Amino acid sequence: MSDMLTMTHVSRHTSYHVKRHAVHRVLATTVVLLGMTSLACSPGSLVDVQSPSTVVDPSQVQTATGAAGLRTSALSYVLDAYVNGGFTSVITMSGTITDELQDPYYQGRSGDDRNILSVNAGEGGDKTNGFGYDQIQSARVATRQALQALQLYASNSSSVPRAWQGEMYALQGYTVVWFAELYCSGIPLSESSLTGSQVPTRGLTTEELFNTAIALFDSAMVAGADSARFVHLASVGKARALLDLGQFAAADSAVQGVPTDFVYFIRPGASGNFAQFYFSSDVSGGAHRVMDREGTNGLVWSTDPRTAVMAEPDLTGAMLWPAKYNIDPSSGIPDPTTPQSNTIVRIADGLEARLIQAEAALARGDDSWLTTLNTLRATCIGSAACAPRLGLTASLPPLADPGPTTRLDTLMKERAMWLYLTGHREGDLRRMAHVYHRDAETLWPTGTMMEPAYPDWFPSPGVENGSQYGHDTVYGPDVAEHTRNPLYGGCYDTNP
Repeated sequence: MSDMLTMTHVSRHTSYHVKRHAVHRVLATTVVLLGMTSLACSPGSLVDVQSPSTVVDPSQVQTATGAAGLRTSALSYVLDAYVNGGFTSVITMSGTITDELQDPYYQGRSGDDRNILSVNAGEGGDKTNGFGYDQIQSARVATRQALQALQLYASNSSSVPRAWQGEMYALQGYTVVWFAELYCSGIPLSESSLTGSQVPTRGLTTEELFNTAIALFDSAMVAGADSARFVHLASVGKARALLDLGQFAAADSAVQGVPTDFVYFIRPGASGNFAQFYFSSDVSGGAHRVMDREGTNGLVWSTDPRTAVMAEPDLTGAMLWPAKYNIDPSSGIPDPTTPQSNTIVRIADGLEARLIQAEAALARGDDSWLTTLNTLRATCIGSAACAPRLGLTASLPPLADPGPTTRLDTLMKERAMWLYLTGHREGDLRRMAHVYHRDAETLWPTGTMMEPAYPDWFPSPGVENGSQYGHDTVYGPDVAEHTRNPLYGGCYDTNP
């Protein structure tokens, strides 16, 4: 079933020797399916709370301590799906199919980087490798089963906060939002009970996915009522789903109580519980790059201090690096060649809440949209909690009203810069297409692909350089869903 807690890993046996003037690089990428195990069927397969590579005694599962351990494990799975999946994480997938990132290894598959790991019409609308899909399903199941354990075995425990149930509801809601924003219409959310059997479901439309997420966020606010942090986490998630549905007034209302300094993050490497921050390591090894104005429609990322996109002229020539997660924590200076394992990875924050409210204000014709944006530009820098990255000290001058025809473009550019590499860009472009009725060919990269220059230690640009971008705007599920879920019938459509 798609709901099984699959232990699908991308094994990237990579040796990087990165120096300022001499670089030797060896890369071999393999995708290894280590196994498909269901927590419901095999409690012994549960990940140990201290070391994800070991298992716990099944007798420890049905206890408050075991339930708390499942929460820790679920956080690890969420982190893996969101940012640690290398080429398959939410952040990377959103960035690569849009104009945020270019990928020198998978760049150009099927002739364009909008087809990377995405829908393959020759497979019934499903991509054939399942990259990303199984990681998000695994995170969804892990949060669902951790929630069940907390409800069954820890509700009356003095050592386990009841509000953790709200956190698991909320994070499950985020996994559903990721499916709705990244994938085609028709994603199944098969059910797996901690103590019962697998129950497959049909594919849900994109609208149904968003509404499912909204229901989970509502439950999170009830179950997590004792924790303002988890209520805010759910509130931002609910508003995000409502925004994607074009329900602007409801989205605005959902985040009214979220303070701008709110941040919910998972810190990779914390106490040894979570995996290495692979995205940061991939960047340091040159596995991702950035191109300004990619495919005609792309934004200029390198001139905005919020993104921390920068060049390393002595190492890369014209190549731009996405250094947002490769910033020295003591100096605040971006250094894309140095991986960071303890960087804060935000899933939701008050900055996003204000951006949602700004978009809602614009939709109703309220001039406060611009006031909100300028307030963020003046305050979300330096040590402010809402600052999107370390070391953001540059002054951001106020914006002037650009006039009615380009106000939406101005607002969406502000969202893009504030939320760079947080997994929002694909959802924003899809909203521009289906809510604001913009032509997809004016949003995603299009035209002739022109790759930036490579440094000497990189392979020569691929044959896709000079070819045409394709037209895919969404990803498809793992083709194996057809065999493991009898109710699954493929994508209903692949519309933006």
